[in-house]
Parts: sequence; C-alpha cells; structure tokens
Amino acid sequence: MNFSLRDRLLIGKKPKSADIWFHVASVGEFNTAKPILKELKKRYKILLTFFSPRAYNFLLSQREFYDELFPLPLDLPFLVQKFERYVKPKVIIMTERELWPSLVNFTKSPKILINAYANGSFIERIFSRKFSLIITRTEKDKEIFESYRVKKVISCGNLKFICDNKVVKKSFGRKVVIAGSTHRGEEEIILSAFREIKKSVKDILLIIAPRHVERSDEVLKKAKAFGFRAHLFSENTEGDVLIVDRLGILSSLYSSADVAVVGGTFVKVGGHNLMEPACFGVPVLYGEYTHKVEDLRKYIESLKLGYPVKDKSELAKSILEILKKEKKVNNKVVEESERIKRCYLEEILRVISSETG
Repeated sequence: MNFSLRDRLLIGKKPKSADIWFHVASVGEFNTAKPILKELKKRYKILLTFFSPRAYNFLLSQREFYDELFPLPLDLPFLVQKFERYVKPKVIIMTERELWPSLVNFTKSPKILINAYANGSFIERIFSRKFSLIITRTEKDKEIFESYRVKKVISCGNLKFICDNKVVKKSFGRKVVIAGSTHRGEEEIILSAFREIKKSVKDILLIIAPRHVERSDEVLKKAKAFGFRAHLFSENTEGDVLIVDRLGILSSLYSSADVAVVGGTFVKVGGHNLMEPACFGVPVLYGEYTHKVEDLRKYIESLKLGYPVKDKSELAKSILEILKKEKKVNNKVVEESERIKRCYLEEILRVISSETG
C-alpha cells in the first residue's frame, strides 16, 4: 500500500490552483459525494484530496469528477497552510467527519462540511465553529450543531439518498442475488442461506462484494468450502458464486440484482449504504445492526423496499419470497434524490458566490 509520503510532505510534486478543494476520506465518501462533484465540476475547477492509501488507484479511474488528485498533506499546520497557498481555493469542502485539526483550524478559506452527522464529541463542538456552513443529514444533527453556535447549519438530508441510477445494466441471464459490503462473519450467513435457496431455484447467481476488497481471496475460499463453483469476478462470470475483487463496481452490479443483501448489518458494524440497491427498485435485506443507517432503513421500509431479517433461515425465506414478485421502480426515490441534490448544490453555490461576489 502506497502512502505517498513525499506528496503528503509536499516534496517534489506541487498541487495546482483550483476553485474548490474537495476532501474525502476514502472510496465510500467519494462515491457518496459523486453526484455533488459531478455538478460542481461543470462550473468550477476541482482539486480532490483523499486520506486512505487504498483509495488512490480507484480515484485515478474517476477523473471525470475532478481536475487534479492529491493525497491529503500530513496534518501539520505549516503543510496544510502551504498546500492552501498553492491551491488558492474559493472554498474547502469536507465530507462527513473529516475533522483534521490542522486542516480545520489553520486554513483560511471558507469551509463547508457536507453530509455531516453529530456525535457530541469535544473535538466536534470546537472544530465545527470553524465552518462557514455545515449541511447535515437530519434535523436532529442540525439542532446539535446549532447548539455549538456554528455560523450556519442547514439540513438537506443524507447524500446517500441521492441515486445514481444511470448505469449500464449487466445481464447475467439468470436470477441474481448481490451481497454488498460484507464483513468477516457475514459471508457464512449469506452462503448458508444461498445453499438453501439453491434447493428451490437452480438457475441463480450469488455475487459477494466484500467491504474490503483485499479479502476477496479469503471469501472465495469460504464459498468453495460450501461446495459452490466460485470464481473471482475479474476472472470468470460463470459458476454459482462470484466474488468481487475490484473497487467501484458495486453500484452498477446492484442494477442487475433481483435481491440485495447489505453488509455491516449481520455483525456489529452498523450498516452500509442501503439506498444503493434501492435506487434501482431492488428489494434490500439486512440484519439487526443498522444503527449507523437508521434514516436510510426507515426510508426504504416506508417505500416497501426494505426487509429486516434475523438469521440465515429467515434470510433464505425472504429471498425466495421476493424472487416470486415483480420488481418495480418507485418514483418517490427519484423525487427525494433530486430534492436533496438540489438543496446541497444551492447552499454550496451560495457560499461560493458570497465569497467571490
């Protein structure tokens, strides 16, 4: 894994000037912010920074969303100040909880925190006052940030509600179950349920996308241990089970699914993006641990697209029941998606125009 230490120390390569310095932690935050980046890129020059070394290769493949890519400088006052002098941004946009002390406190450009959620920590209370605007996921988060005396707080909704459903659907020629963002301890539950499903539905494919792609070989071995004909997705698309071994394709795969199972919910992680499959009208199943995505869970359940399950037996039963139904697109998903995107863009553009004004 390449930490890009020379770049983070600003030795050699220097960032170019840009209108917006946009920072994400890793691939997940980038994918969540893509609809906003896509619109901003039409008007402004964007420099994208990231923290996680594992995100580098994937972000290189996403050049249409930014003008320059750079690893986040080491969080030291003189380095972030030097970086800011090179970039000369009109605004710095940070995602979710990227509250780096020097980045927040020692940069002079107006700062916006998007898709923010509050946990009441001391650092959050102090650092949030440095932002010109905080856009929160929920009204409750808005109330908490307002209690910190932040300059301006707006609740637009969770960016994960924004659907990017304009993807090329891949046909596998059979029923498809996709288990996305799975963690260790979840694959066994899913594979066991799939073994039961195969007794009733012969022509069916299971695709598993581990949350951490470096686990793909490990998950492949598990699938083979269950007796399935299993392959890595990049090598073969035949067999009973495919294991996704590269980043950035889960959303497009969801578009091909008949049923989706979202990981991080059968172990105590708290859940991942339940909206990704729901955007395509795909029924979504998940376990009991959804405390990090409660707003998403409640929303897709209100649309009759979300189905909680307790164990592998209930998972298998629910998948079989869903496979008998016709998949339908819910227009409310698209409407809410557009409302949230419009709200974010209007507020961000208002800050930029006020600073350049």
